[in-house]
Formats: sequence, C-alpha cells, structure tokens
Amino acid sequence: DVYSFPATALMTSMSQTTDQATLQGENIEIQGLDASWNVITQTFPLNGSDTETPVVFTATTDAVLGTTGVAMIRVFRMKVLADVVSTSLIRVHNAAEDQDYAIIGTGYNQTQMAIYTVPADKTAYLTNYYAHHNPVTGQNPTSLPITLWGSDRANSYAKQVKHVVGLPTDGGFQHFFDPYMVFTEKTDIYLTGSPVGKAADVSAGFDLILVDNLT
Repeated sequence: DVYSFPATALMTSMSQTTDQATLQGENIEIQGLDASWNVITQTFPLNGSDTETPVVFTATTDAVLGTTGVAMIRVFRMKVLADVVSTSLIRVHNAAEDQDYAIIGTGYNQTQMAIYTVPADKTAYLTNYYAHHNPVTGQNPTSLPITLWGSDRANSYAKQVKHVVGLPTDGGFQHFFDPYMVFTEKTDIYLTGSPVGKAADVSAGFDLILVDNLT
C-alpha cells in the first residue's frame, strides 16, 4: 500500500512545503485519534515566521482548547481555518519529516482522504462507498478495480478485502450496503484504486455511522 499506518503515535508535527506569508500564524484544524485511539480534534497555528518550519504538537498550545497538544496515531482530516487559499502543500508528518500522514493539497484548504479509523469503544456501520474516474488525456486503463479494505489493529490482523467493484473507465459508481457493513474499534477503513495498463485519476469516499459500544 502507498499509505503507511503507524503502530504508535508518530504523527507529531505539521508544516507547509513552501513558506506562505499570508498563512503565517493561521490555524489548522486536525481531526484524528490520540495515542489511546480516542477521538481528538486539535487546532494549531502554522509557524508565525516561516510556515515551512515544523510546528511540534507537544510543544504547542491548542488554539481552541488552550491545552498542550499531543502526538497522534491517526489523522483523517485537516482544514485551514482562515480566509486564505494555500499555495503549497500543508502536511502532518513524523518528527524526521520523511513520512507524511495527511496532506492538504494546494488550493483545496482541506484534505481529501478516503481513510478512517474506528476510535476506541466505538463501532462503525458503513452505509455506502463510491468512486469516479476523472477523465484525463492519456489515462485510459483497461480496467480499474476499486477495493474496500479493513485492517483490524485491535487483533493485530493483516488487511482484509471487504468489497471490490470494477470502476467504469468513463464514469463512476456508488455501492450501498444492506445491511450495513460493520467495523469494530481500532479498524482502519480505506479505499484503493488499481488501474491496469495506464494510470488513472480517481475520486472516492465512503459514508458511515459511528455508534458507542455498550458497556
């Protein structure tokens, strides 16, 4: 897989790939899970002098909560909380800056990630998933399977295929589950596309209902 799911809370810092003066000191909201797999939303300002300089969560005060930040084991959404459009990538990464875990694309101001991890003491019910092949000149694969995966980290299982659909090379699909597909706590849910013959530009995502486990 292209994406790396860490076994510990290695998501420690954020920065921008090229300094942007208009984003210096502006807040970025980061949604994900803490080291104990609990839901957490943290808000940190980009460096006030140079947005390329990493902001270390554990050395920074949360702009909303007023508490010191924590490292994260998962991140599945980031948002720019400013009336400024980003001109380069904004990344959540490890301390060494050699592994990115979430990226806001240039100009998007929010991540685009078909990834979610079920928090501790929760159960997720996946209602549907969808994908669309975005036409690009020269990108016409002979086939394009979209695969829904689940990786149960609570039981240390390897990734498992949950569903596969062959994406039309000139369109898209949306598959509904009835009954809903169930994913237990600490399970990574994600989609992959595997174009055959040529590359492809694919948009994809899924919807789920998150429920507290009974105690």
